[in-house]
Order: sequence, then C-alpha cells, then structure tokens
Amino acid sequence: MKQFIFKHFGSVSNCADELGVSKMTVNNWINKNPRGVLKHAPEIVSSKNITWTQLSGEVLFQEDELVKK
Repeated sequence: MKQFIFKHFGSVSNCADELGVSKMTVNNWINKNPRGVLKHAPEIVSSKNITWTQLSGEVLFQEDELVKK
C-alpha cells in the first residue's frame, strides 16, 4: 500500500491532501486497515488511471502483508 501511495500520489501528505483526509488516516491504511482506502475508490480510480481491480488487489496484498507481521 505504501508503494502504491508513493507511486500514485508522491507522498502520504499529498495523498491525504488530495483525498481530504488526515495523514494519520493514510498511515492507518498502510499499517492497520487497508480497506479504509476503498471509501475513496471512486476518486482514486478516476484521477489516477487505475482500475477498481488494481486498487482492490493492493488492498488485499496489504492485508496479507499485515497478517504476516
């Protein structure tokens, strides 16, 4: 998820600003609850030239990574 955010937004701060959330919220998506980003899926999909499938794949991958920790 962190790599996805940096690739598409440049930084956690940019992501937070573009989506109208706090940096803490973005960090929670990375470290605790990646499904939270799905609330903003319509904006992300339309502005970042990705598909819903790609975004949901990132969420599932991050959930798997968190389980491994």
